[in-house]
Parts: sequence; structure tokens; C-alpha cells
Amino acid sequence: MPPLLANMTLKKVSIEDLRRFRFVSDPQVSPDGSKVAYVHTSINYEKDGYERHIWMFDRATGKTEQFTYGRGRDSHPRWSPDGEWLMFISRGRQPGGNAQLMVMPVAGGEARPLAETEKKITAPMWAPDSRRVLFLSRVWTDEKPESDVKIIRRLKYKAKGDGIVENTRRHLFTVGLDGGEPRQLTDGDYDVDAAKWSPDGESIAFISWMGEETSYNRFRDVYVIPSTGGEAERLTLGRHVITDLSWSPDGRTLALVGHALRFRANNVDIWLLPAEGGEPRNITAAHDRTHRNVGSDVRVEAPWPGAVWSPDGGGILFMTGGLPTNVYRVDVGTMEIERVTSGRNVEGFSLSSDHSVMAYTAMSATSLADVWVRDEEGERRITHVNAGLWEELRLSEPEQYKWVNELGDEIDSWVIKPQDYTPGKKYPAILQIHGGPRGMYGDAMYHEFQILASEGYAVFYTNPRGSGGYTEEYSAALFGFSGEVDYRDLMDFTDQTLKRYTYIDPERLGVTGGSYGGFMTNWIVTHTDRFQAAVTCRSVSNNHSMRGESDNQYRSTFMEDGDAALPWTREGEEALLKSSPIRYVDNAKTPTLVIHSEKDMRVPIGQAEQFFIALKENGVEAEFVRFPNETHELSRSGGPRHREERLSHIVRWFNKYLK
Repeated sequence: MPPLLANMTLKKVSIEDLRRFRFVSDPQVSPDGSKVAYVHTSINYEKDGYERHIWMFDRATGKTEQFTYGRGRDSHPRWSPDGEWLMFISRGRQPGGNAQLMVMPVAGGEARPLAETEKKITAPMWAPDSRRVLFLSRVWTDEKPESDVKIIRRLKYKAKGDGIVENTRRHLFTVGLDGGEPRQLTDGDYDVDAAKWSPDGESIAFISWMGEETSYNRFRDVYVIPSTGGEAERLTLGRHVITDLSWSPDGRTLALVGHALRFRANNVDIWLLPAEGGEPRNITAAHDRTHRNVGSDVRVEAPWPGAVWSPDGGGILFMTGGLPTNVYRVDVGTMEIERVTSGRNVEGFSLSSDHSVMAYTAMSATSLADVWVRDEEGERRITHVNAGLWEELRLSEPEQYKWVNELGDEIDSWVIKPQDYTPGKKYPAILQIHGGPRGMYGDAMYHEFQILASEGYAVFYTNPRGSGGYTEEYSAALFGFSGEVDYRDLMDFTDQTLKRYTYIDPERLGVTGGSYGGFMTNWIVTHTDRFQAAVTCRSVSNNHSMRGESDNQYRSTFMEDGDAALPWTREGEEALLKSSPIRYVDNAKTPTLVIHSEKDMRVPIGQAEQFFIALKENGVEAEFVRFPNETHELSRSGGPRHREERLSHIVRWFNKYLK
């Protein structure tokens, strides 16, 4: 059968295909390189949830088998250094139970709990002797309150993903391989952000801020504490934003992931700190890129690998966001940087003890992530979890092209043709805007984009100024100018796309986005009527009120001079309102669908409520769809039924006004 006819027999991507997708993430190579453990996630539509288990690939046989079973949602597999045990976090093994830290013999046997805590367990790590494990968990700073009434005293009292965190702090624990009561090593009115064993197992380095809590402080310090407990020694002077750390093999140096807060939008670097303390040295200053992934709405996130030392201590491997995201190696002596992977959008990686075997996940715009292995035989895909589905579905391949902004910069962008495209025919099109603003588009799949193409829409998207994946200067362009340079970029991009792709009907344009993309959707409909329909998701409409509502907005809005915009000062009030779409809502004419989650702490639902009411009071056709028991992550990891319903509302709205 000719390729065109074969393609026509395939089924278009539908909303309901979400429940058929399979996801793999967090591949972990065994110390000897013989096996790869990874997380396999599927959707249980009947239970409106997700099932997660650990699977195992054997390099010698080429076979893949399920490793964990049962009711639990298993994740975060980690090999013991001796290769005899696999540790993982499990949730839901006991009805109504808490998250458990589990361990299972690799040679065979039952999984057993190492630790169970009231609050969730994060960042577990084996000690070098394979006999102990460290982990982080929240504890009550005072006695656990008997009442469900919350008394707030701290400035930072809530967090996306954790909810209200008042009266709790995240601290460091260790537990032995035999289980028993975990030992709390840190205690006090501060949080531990990350922790790592020293190579000899005698010490643990961790990241925290023990100074005065202020609205704008983002600095962290590195501390070292004996692994048996005791006084923590401070190694740094509170001059850097530090997000992760790792010990060199000889224990003489710590690699820090972070930055010196040069801009309000910083690309993190790798810094070397002597184990006895001192001034960190930046060894990746020449590599001005973001440490983050390209966006996707069909990905299961895995922990970022951070800085991974080579066995001889001569180099450090790390991931950098770009087009595509790749693994790089920096020489700690010469500071020369080389690319280790290429040609694929790498999402997470691990290595054997001698670094002869690497495993990573990679996805593209027309395929979900699979696990790949890189060894002496080259690179090869070892999972094909959606192969059967891809044989049934007709996927739309984006065309990448570069357009030129007002500064003369060439900007990455993509256009997806509508399914059943016929030359000479005009089609409606949707401008998609990513979140962040430091998010970025790239070679990664969006189920939403594929659905819109199946519905007969062209989809076009780009990385305007403020996006991640580029230089700090590019990302910092928005500070003090939100709704200005980004708006001009998006309108110029739209103009150039319409000129280049003449099959797009300029009289049938839609616009949509989530989070920052929702903010820009709101900004667009209050500044132009060139779009005939809009869908704004988890969006900011009023920066003035947002500053006191969001879990992080107290440090997110700045004036042109870089100072924080404070609503109780005249200059700050004007800066906040000037950058708020709601100030200009009397200009709006575009029919707008407002979608929001009721438990969103990053962009609380009051932002949607204000914008919807303002639209209605100004005579704009508008609807408001509220999702109960969902958070800011609805489109990516919310309940499967709600994820599908959200997509159906988007399609319904655009079909109503653009067809």
C-alpha cells in the first residue's frame, strides 16, 4: 500500500487515547551495568488514577520484566552500591497508609518497608556501605495540632505540591537496612532542601537556609553533619542560590548546582567547593543554558540527575535544556565542555559505577518517552511501551522553522498541519503559549496539540523572549517588561507564520496557554481582537492581588530597575497593575473560556474568578470551568477523567467559534 494511503487508514489521535498511553521514567543502571530499573506508569481509567511499578531490563538477555507488583504506586528506584538491593518509594500499599520507603532483594524475594513517615518521603539515597539510607521528610515543629484550624506565622507557609506547610519543616533522616525507627539528624526552624552522603559514609552534606526568613531571599548554604548526628558545620557564606550538590569520589570537593543571582532569570552553573569550605568556583560559566526539560503534557517527571562525577573525579556530567536537551561533560581542570548525547531530547539519565553504561529516557514530538541504553555497542532503545498504539494512530509531525524578532534574533518555532490537510484549502489555527515564563517548547509530544490537529486545526508555537533554553539575557528580557516584549514577539510570530503558511485562515485564529501562557492569553485578548476565540488555563489576571495569593508570587514580580514591586508603595502598585491583564479588560472582545483548578496554589483560583467576572461585566462571551480537587498540574498529572474533560472543553470552545 502506498505510504499516503497507509497513513489514511490510521486513526486520528483522540482525547480518549490518553488512557491508553504508557509512560516510562527515571531509568537507573545497576552498579555493574548489567540491568536497568525504571518506572512504568499506566492510567487506570476506572479508578481515575495511575498505576506505577518498577520494571527491569536485563542487558545480557535483552528481556524486560515487571519487578514490583501489588497495590502500591512505586517510584524512585535506587540500587544499593553493592548491587544486591533495590530501594523505592511506594504509596498506597496499605489502604489509607502513608508513603513507605521499601527495599527488595534483586536476586528475588519480597519487598519490605524500611521506613514509613506521616509526611511524604523524598530524595532517598544509599550510604556507600549499602547498609544505611538517608531521606528527607517533613516533621512538626511543635506538637501536632489537634484542631484542623491552621494558625499561620511564617511568611512561606504553602507550596505547590505540598499544600499548607505551616508548623512543619523538612528534615534529614537516616535508617538502617534492617529497618527500625528512622533517626532524625537535623532539627530546627529551617528546611533541608537536598542531602548527599560523603564517599566514606562518615558525613552528610546538605543544603539549607538557617538565616532570617525574608520575602526575597533565595540564597542557600551548604552544611556538613556527621552521619551519626551532631553539630552541622556551615561551608558557604550565603551568596549563592544552590539547588543540588554532590561529592567528588575522593571526598575533597563538592559540586554545587546553582547560581549567584546575577539576573532575575538565571541559568544555573556547576560550582566547585572545597570540602572544608571556602569560595565556590564556577566551571560552566561559558555554558549559558538552562538546566530544565522542554515542555510536554504527557510526561512522568523524574528527579533531575544534578552533577554526576566521573569515577576518576576528572569530569562532571550534567543535563542542560536546549533544543534538544542533552547530557554534557565538563572537565573540572580545563573547564572545557563536550556534548555526550545528541540527536534526542534526553529527559533523565544514570550510569553504571564505571560509567561504561548509561541509561536515559528520550521522547519526541510524535512519540512518548522510551528508555535508551548507551554502552560499548552504541545507543539503542530498550523499551517500546507504546509501539502498538503508534501502529494505530496517525500522528502529526511538527515543522520547525525560525522567524526573526524585532531585534533581528532568529527564534525557534513550530507549525503542525491539520490532519487531512488539502492544498489550497484554508484552515483555522491555534497559537499555543507555554508556561514559565521560562518554559520552552522543543522536540517533545503534546497530546493537546495532536488532538487539535486531529480536529482540523493548524497549531503554531514558539519560544518568545523570556523563555528558557537560551541565554540568561534572553530569559531576563521580561523583568519589568511582562506583556511588552513577549507580546510583541508573539504578535510578530503570528504575522510571520500567517505569511509563511498561507493555508492558515487569519479570520479563524484561536489562542491558548496555561500558567504564564494563560497570563499571555489574558494579555492578548485585552490588547487585540485579532483572535476569534481564546482558552485561558490556570492563568494570572491581576498581579496586584496575586502577590499575596500565590505560593511564590511574593518574589516574582519586579520593576524595570530590578526591585520588587510592592503593592503598598505607589511605584509598586503601578508596576503590578500595569502588568495585569485585568486593568485592560474593558478592551476585550474575544470569546474566552476560563479553565482553573480549585486547589491551585501556584495561581490560586481567585485569579480566574476575577478575570471571568470582569469579562462578563464588560459584555464578553465567557464561560468558567472549575475543576475540584485539582492543582496547578491538572493538564500534566491531574485525575485522568478531569484531564480528558479539560481537553474536551478546549475542543468544544474552539469548534464553537472557529468552525
